[in-house]
Amino acid sequence: MAVMRTLTEDDILTEDDIEEIVIEAAGDGRHRQAAAQFEGLAARPELHGQVSASTLLVHAGGQFGLADEWGEAVRCYRAAVVANDAATAEATAADAADIDPRVWLHDALVRKGDEAEATTLRAKIKSSRSTNPDVYAAVAETLAEHGRQQEALTWFTMGFHRCQDADIPVYMLHLLLIGRRAIRRGLGFPPDELDEIADAYVDHLEATDNLA
Repeated sequence: MAVMRTLTEDDILTEDDIEEIVIEAAGDGRHRQAAAQFEGLAARPELHGQVSASTLLVHAGGQFGLADEWGEAVRCYRAAVVANDAATAEATAADAADIDPRVWLHDALVRKGDEAEATTLRAKIKSSRSTNPDVYAAVAETLAEHGRQQEALTWFTMGFHRCQDADIPVYMLHLLLIGRRAIRRGLGFPPDELDEIADAYVDHLEATDNLA
């Protein structure tokens, strides 16, 4: 596994550094070593700048997941949730994750078969009433991947309604609707008004691609 550039106390960890670790692990399959490296970086707050401790721990969990070590992944995701909660409580925006790390913990719990805890966690995520579409999409995609299409449909739909008035790029709403449309088609439901919006957006993208 290639060694990332040596970081001193005067350095700031960047997204490029993270990408370097991920790419190397994808190339040589040493996901456990990459996970350990991410955990080590998460424990060095003097390096955190563009990348938060919570985000680093999510990456560590992701690498353990790729190594099929879901117990270790859950441990890292739990730590990511704690780090994110602490950053939020202290209003330290630079140390907060881009997306609620509970969605990754939820995914790992479902994969491990810890349904009771996953159900409790979904309820907590739901009650937080996030206006980040990625939160709803992540939960929905996990549910759909495990054959729970009706629940996935609920999360895609809920995400759209909760986020439609938020200050976010409109394409993020369209992506929720595209995911919702795919689930409804798979369930054999006839198109509704929201499906028609999704279809119009897809048609627009295809027309744009044809003009390029």
